[in-house]
Amino acid sequence: MLFTSIDFVLFMAALLGLFAVFRATGPRKAFLLVGSYIFYSWWDWRFSFLLAFVTALNYFSALRIEADPASKKRTLLANCVVSLGLLAFFKYSAFLGQNLSGLSQVFGFHLELDALKKIVLPVGISFFTFHMLSYTIDVYRGKMKATSDWVDFAIFGSFFPQLVAGPILRASDFLPGLAKPVKLHFDKEILFLCLRGLFKKMIIADNISRIVDTVYSNPSQYPSTIIWFAAICYSVQIYCDFSGYSDIAIGLTKVFGIELPLNFDRPYFARNPSDFWARWHISLSTWLRDYLYIPLGGNRKGEFATLRNLMLTMLLGGLWHGASWNFVLWGFLHGAILVVHRLYTKFSGKVGSPDERGAGFWLSWGAMQYMVLLTWITFRISDTEKMLVVLRKFVVFDFNFGLAGMGIGNLAIFQTAVLLAGFFAMHFLGFLKRERWEQILARQSDVVGALVCMVAGLLLYWLWPLGEAPFIYFQF
Repeated sequence: MLFTSIDFVLFMAALLGLFAVFRATGPRKAFLLVGSYIFYSWWDWRFSFLLAFVTALNYFSALRIEADPASKKRTLLANCVVSLGLLAFFKYSAFLGQNLSGLSQVFGFHLELDALKKIVLPVGISFFTFHMLSYTIDVYRGKMKATSDWVDFAIFGSFFPQLVAGPILRASDFLPGLAKPVKLHFDKEILFLCLRGLFKKMIIADNISRIVDTVYSNPSQYPSTIIWFAAICYSVQIYCDFSGYSDIAIGLTKVFGIELPLNFDRPYFARNPSDFWARWHISLSTWLRDYLYIPLGGNRKGEFATLRNLMLTMLLGGLWHGASWNFVLWGFLHGAILVVHRLYTKFSGKVGSPDERGAGFWLSWGAMQYMVLLTWITFRISDTEKMLVVLRKFVVFDFNFGLAGMGIGNLAIFQTAVLLAGFFAMHFLGFLKRERWEQILARQSDVVGALVCMVAGLLLYWLWPLGEAPFIYFQF
């Protein structure tokens, strides 16, 4: 069920109608839980049993860890093996089978593993596995108490706004909100936050995706100018698609009186790799830091171990995104950039501040964004031959500025360029004001707010793309 579909509008109307009729917290929690499972089952009802199993596994594991400290390490290990084993089975079996089949041919025989290719990937499995596993680990570490309220935990495990594409929840952020009476909450900031997410997804991401799909489907026929244009388009597309989902998810969560942390903070103003990962998909980067990088040793065991831990964390972060070598390469490149940046700051002493201005800021910003664009190419293109063509034309500019005879209309390029210019203008203004747009608009008068909604509504009507395009991160 997509946020942008009529099915979801009817679903939300029914849920809010039930909340209006039933004011007690108990029934409202029951509606949230049942509604969340209906939302998830809309795609494939069979995988709701998988979600229920992972939820029950982590619920009882945490209770056992707290009740029997002597065996808590074994309990956590068993939980991790089962939770991550299920994730690996559904997400990586086909990838493993494909690579084993290829390897077998190198040694002169053919290994048939077609059954593995038929395994269906449950939508959102990476997200709900990680956010429930973080709860069990936090209980193991003594950072929070295990909850005995199975309804609250089941809602945490299946909460529909963020279930299939994040942000990745932390129980310490979410469960305290459920401990209070469940009340509906509406204000202008929620309205503009959801409207901003819808605008990012439907107006910007889905409209500029056509250029990206066209160019990357046959990159050999396009010059470097168009390759660069497509690379910039994809960087904006994936940001608007994913952060647009996060905006809507955070806004819908606020409707039920629960706060979710910020997941994106203007990442395209990052001036170094550490700054980028403090701004991009924050819930994942902090999860990898707290539950992978730090347990590996973090920066506590010498410089070589620190660099190794950075690389391993980013490699596994790349693999988390999907069972494909291009995601591993993407993670490796980001790991390499982090390693180089750490070595540079260590030996030069120029740590600097991401907020400083002047020529130094813009030079470091330009270098970082060049690397971000380059790595998004490896993220987007899984075909090795096409990826190499795009990378070559991206890195070695051919100074061919002709646009005739390439199958891309000038009008399409102009429309896409206008959308890009609008995005970067809003991105830049928000960066200068140090405020998010929903906060700025919420302070305005009702007349200004109504005009903004009217203009946004007209743009959505005129530029709403044909057909439904799922959010990119649904596949992860």
